Amino acid sequence: MVRAIDPDGLRNTGDRLQDVSDRFLTELRTFLADLAAFGAPWGDDDIGSLIGAACEEVTAYAAECFESAIEELGVVGVDLNGMAHRGEETERLISEHFTGFSRELG
Repeated sequence: MVRAIDPDGLRNTGDRLQDVSDRFLTELRTFLADLAAFGAPWGDDDIGSLIGAACEEVTAYAAECFESAIEELGVVGVDLNGMAHRGEETERLISEHFTGFSRELG
């Protein structure tokens, strides 16, 4: 079974993934800024300090994981655009070769 490559579909999907990645990253950074603006609602006593330290570590780790995943979505989008370009280029080269063969055969 022969399957055709759809460069436009790859490119559209790649563009959408890059857009989603950009918007998600912006929203994550906005959320983290809003979260930081709350300050330390748990207080500054011993227990509050422990809760604050735990919250900061968990938030930093979660933010790092989310940012990494979001960036990977953007990379996949770029890769899909590259695949679309390479697919079109391959089709163009194949067409040129067959046109050349046709001329040679008369």
